[in-house]
Amino acid sequence: MIRLPSSPPVPHARRWPIERSAGRRWAGRIRQGLAGLFHVVVALLLAVAWSPWATALYAGLVLGIRIWRRRRSEGRPPPRALRFTREGRYLIGITLGVGFAAINTGNNLLYLFLGMLLSMIIVSGVLSEQTLRQLEVIRELPPQVFARRPFLTGIVLGNRKRRLPSFSVQVEDVIQGRPQSKKCYFLKVPAQARQSTSYRTEFERRGLYRYHGLKVDTRFPFAFFVKSRRYEAPAELVVFPAIQPVGHLPLEARALLGEITRPRHGAGRDFHSLRDYRVGDDARDIHWKRSARENRLMLREFEIEGGRRVELLLNDRMPADYDVEDEAHRLDFDQCVELIASLALHLAERGFSVTVRTSEESRTLSADGRGFERLMRWLALLEWRRADDPTLLRPPKGGRGAHRLLVTHRRGRALAGAGFTHVFELGS
Repeated sequence: MIRLPSSPPVPHARRWPIERSAGRRWAGRIRQGLAGLFHVVVALLLAVAWSPWATALYAGLVLGIRIWRRRRSEGRPPPRALRFTREGRYLIGITLGVGFAAINTGNNLLYLFLGMLLSMIIVSGVLSEQTLRQLEVIRELPPQVFARRPFLTGIVLGNRKRRLPSFSVQVEDVIQGRPQSKKCYFLKVPAQARQSTSYRTEFERRGLYRYHGLKVDTRFPFAFFVKSRRYEAPAELVVFPAIQPVGHLPLEARALLGEITRPRHGAGRDFHSLRDYRVGDDARDIHWKRSARENRLMLREFEIEGGRRVELLLNDRMPADYDVEDEAHRLDFDQCVELIASLALHLAERGFSVTVRTSEESRTLSADGRGFERLMRWLALLEWRRADDPTLLRPPKGGRGAHRLLVTHRRGRALAGAGFTHVFELGS
């Protein structure tokens, strides 16, 4: 079996745009309101502790930072996202309560406690920002993926900082616009180093799946906040149809597995004759008993096997009363594709050259595995075709000596004409 070449790794690229829903917009507004309230409390504390000039200086500094960030981020997606954990909400609530109590009472102990809480918030923001800086994320897809078969996707996280390590980093993959439930966790990534891990997943259906991006977040150092950053990492993965074990075939199909030989010497399995050994012949074919009796080396010759070819025709014509968007009808066609893929692989492993045909195209899988990648990719992306032609399905002309099998959906036997060795119909 020929293995597909692995997809090239996707390097660290531009930041991935965040699509915000209505709930996320409201959450962002709430965060902005809490941030504004926090600035107001700090300004009041500065006015009480020092002077109104300290409050004015703080307000100017905050306003200047906001203007600089807005100009820098024009035309760019938000670089980071921040959300509170349960412990973080408790911390913010306690900080606001202590701040109001300190302003109302003027107690120095409350001011000291408030300063400690504010310092924890500032340290948490600085260290989490340092953790997410200069990270490189690479996704490594497997070379072959079959439907309903678990596989591992590799995640490589690199820290490009010169001296500082990154702690408690979590990477989440996004497929078809949906984040995966399984995440990759890195406890510590030293400076100028890379670490790799993988997560396990599987796809229920064949087809083309698109990877959108990678989400990197951290709760370091106190788990009060979750700061995240998203990276663009677009990739496509073709999921092959599921290969099922082929059990008891009907008599017409089992007759194909018999040996077909021709009465002349070749590289087959059946004995043909004996002859004198010549220089260059394979020594494994020497008949030692006859050579001892004749007092000279005798070589066994075998009959050459005849061409063993099978043509599998897939009925991809959709009846008029079928709906291409109906899940049951799509599942019916997927089962047909899985059956014909399983039959093709089963016959190719037994020495047959298999040609898979639809109403318009064909692919060939040789006995030595050539054409496996091309066939599986084609079957993975195959779709229904409208049955506008009322004529019966018939075997293609030509191809003498080839056996022809038809794989069809339910109620598809009525569309098949004569000339097939056997008809595989779902549900029969």
